[in-house]
Amino acid sequence: MPELQLGSFAASLGMLFLKGVRFATVIDLGCADGHFYLQQLEFGTIPGSTCVNVDANAMYEPSLSEIRKAIGGHYAIAAISDHDGTVELQTGSHSYWASLLPPEDPYWSGAHNLPGRTIAVEALTLDSLVQRFALKPPFLLKLDLQGVELAALRGGQKMLAETDAIICETANDQFPSICEFLTARNFGLFDLTQISRNAADQTLCEFYPVFLSRRLDHIKAKEPWNPASNAAVIAAMNQRRNSILDEIKRVLATRRSA
Repeated sequence: MPELQLGSFAASLGMLFLKGVRFATVIDLGCADGHFYLQQLEFGTIPGSTCVNVDANAMYEPSLSEIRKAIGGHYAIAAISDHDGTVELQTGSHSYWASLLPPEDPYWSGAHNLPGRTIAVEALTLDSLVQRFALKPPFLLKLDLQGVELAALRGGQKMLAETDAIICETANDQFPSICEFLTARNFGLFDLTQISRNAADQTLCEFYPVFLSRRLDHIKAKEPWNPASNAAVIAAMNQRRNSILDEIKRVLATRRSA
């Protein structure tokens, strides 16, 4: 496996791979052209898995059809929600930013993304998706749904019980509710990936937390370091404190002479 950059999807999945985690099915919700699965396939982090790409925007169907022809698996042009039926997809300034959120939602307040026309699309729950394609667990689930991730998760009560890992796009204000929902369903935070910052002032705006089923808690290191390294770690901490004390002396001396 190639060296992967920490903080990326591939690095997080690479850590799980090296710890022996394998997925039977990888479901990518809001997949656009289906790049995520192909990239992880190239990195070698999801060997032997079945690809399931899902997006509500029909413009991506040619890409998804080609992927299915080349590597198998499934795709669906549908919105994943908390109910089956039909929903209205609100188009945006770019196809990547289309959302099921209504035009009055704060999601549309950014100048870069303005709501456009609406399109009626099929809605499926995650549980219905699993049933439609007879998908096999354990699952890796990735969600990039422009603000409706929580609704999609609510429609997957059965499949979440057989899901080992979840990668979920979230804005700052959405993270607490998503974390609370998944914690209540036996998931714990494993990693933070793809951190994005506001171009104007570099403040945090969105990221992709990775959640791991508590069934896999045994793969996490139980000690912060190897006991054989204790002496070296303590020496490094003493050196760090000495450096801090030297810095305090320097700053105070500068302030006194000002």
